[in-house]
Amino acid sequence: MYTIADVATRNGRGGGPVWMIYKDGVYDVTSYIPQHPGGDVMLEEAGKDATKAFNEVDHTSDAAKILEKYKIGEIVDEEKKYDENGKKKKRVVAATDGNAPRSCMNRITCGLLG
Repeated sequence: MYTIADVATRNGRGGGPVWMIYKDGVYDVTSYIPQHPGGDVMLEEAGKDATKAFNEVDHTSDAAKILEKYKIGEIVDEEKKYDENGKKKKRVVAATDGNAPRSCMNRITCGLLG
C-alpha cells in the first residue's frame, strides 16, 4: 500500500524510478519506458495519477495486460478515487451547518436579493 505522496517521489528525476497510478493501482514502469511505443511520453505522467492520460490515448487491449505486469501495489484506502469495480467514486460534499458563518460573497448576494 502506498500514498499518493509516495508515488510522487518516484517521478524519474535524476534517473530514479518511474511510478504512476492507474485506477488506484501503483505501477513501477521504469523498465518499460524504453519499450513503450510512445517513448518517453510516459515521463509526463511520472509520479502522478495517469488514469485520465491512459484512457485518453487509443491503447490496444493488450496495453492493460502489459500494465498489469508492472503493478507493485495499491493506493491506501483513504486516498482511493475508484471503487472495487474501477468506477470513479462520487465525491460527497458535506452539508454545512446552518449556523456556519456565511462567506462575504454569500452575504452580498443575500443582501442584494433580500
